[in-house]
Amino acid sequence: MSVTLTLVVLALLAAMLLAGYAEWASRMRDALHDLRRRPQLRRLTVEEDAALASVRVITGRTHEAQVRTLSGAITAGSGFGDRLLHSAWLDDVAVLLPFDAWRHLADDNQAEVVLAGDCALVVRLNGFHIVGAHARVNAEAAAHDTACGKGTRRRRRRIDRCNVLGTRLESDAEVALRRGPSPYVTGLLIAVVAILIAVDSRNEGAGLFLLILAMLATWTAWPGRRGPKQPQRVLLLDGILGTIILDPRYPPTWMLGSDHRIELPPEWLTSGRFHDGRRARLEIRATDGSVLGAGPGWSLVQDRLRFPQSQLLRHLVWLVLILGLLAIAAVFDAVPRHSNLGIPFVPATAPWWFVTAAMLLGQLLRVVMRTRQVLRRDTARDAELAARPPPRSR
Repeated sequence: MSVTLTLVVLALLAAMLLAGYAEWASRMRDALHDLRRRPQLRRLTVEEDAALASVRVITGRTHEAQVRTLSGAITAGSGFGDRLLHSAWLDDVAVLLPFDAWRHLADDNQAEVVLAGDCALVVRLNGFHIVGAHARVNAEAAAHDTACGKGTRRRRRRIDRCNVLGTRLESDAEVALRRGPSPYVTGLLIAVVAILIAVDSRNEGAGLFLLILAMLATWTAWPGRRGPKQPQRVLLLDGILGTIILDPRYPPTWMLGSDHRIELPPEWLTSGRFHDGRRARLEIRATDGSVLGAGPGWSLVQDRLRFPQSQLLRHLVWLVLILGLLAIAAVFDAVPRHSNLGIPFVPATAPWWFVTAAMLLGQLLRVVMRTRQVLRRDTARDAELAARPPPRSR
């Protein structure tokens, strides 16, 4: 199969996959909107809200207090087992099943749920109730401690829930920071050059490697998007900072109070101003727990504007991809049949290697400049963070 035919087949497969995903995403989105428009059945009780605290800790999600009904069949689900939380699809709505709710699934399910962002948390499901399940889990943990000895579990000080002082929507700058920049031109240029060499090369054996390289370059050129374009809700919370270990293989997770898992910027953590037991008033994005502000002088948007991300790792990856492009051409003798690549503004007499060598030299220069930027930025940022006052409390 020629390289050109391979590209056509891959393009058709990609188009089919994208069309199928778009149809599935549209159906899921419509189902969630339909659930959101349904009338409120009741409000969460105090006991149910307390039982959902462990779910809030694990997922980092905040949920509504309005309970709605959801019924239907389970269309897909994660591998059920002895875990605190499972995910599934109930009537085309993504739902989270706490504790042993998965044991109560049937062909036709009747559930009471609360919305939590783009999914729903199950409060009741057929014979399951979150309060009773939470009590069973606590009883089993107490029995395990009794059997293994009192010292097996570390006692933790009691931490109350956060006080919600207010809400607002993200600013335009905060939305832009969350969504990330537009696609990077360098990665797209590497992908275009790799595809053109693959199509015009004398050696079809290099086509597969060049196509893989082009896909990697395209992937690195696309910034990670976090959430929708619409501004998300931001909570102003007051509580006690603390850490909790959800998995021994990973660093501790930061909490504010007993019910909000938060994501502090890495540079703020190294400042030494945030530690266990400190009371703080934080601005937290409700969808993912990201901390956007912590009082006067602590603004994530302002910090990222004054000390921008260097994208050094991304530039190093592009440098490796360009070197890989040259290596593939050398190993497979993948020299194009034509002297130019058909790229605008490139003279017709310029050989393909001239363009690739120019990209290599330019990328080397960028890596050197980005490295110097990182060193200077970190020094200036660390000095400013050390001089800031502690995060504000009430």
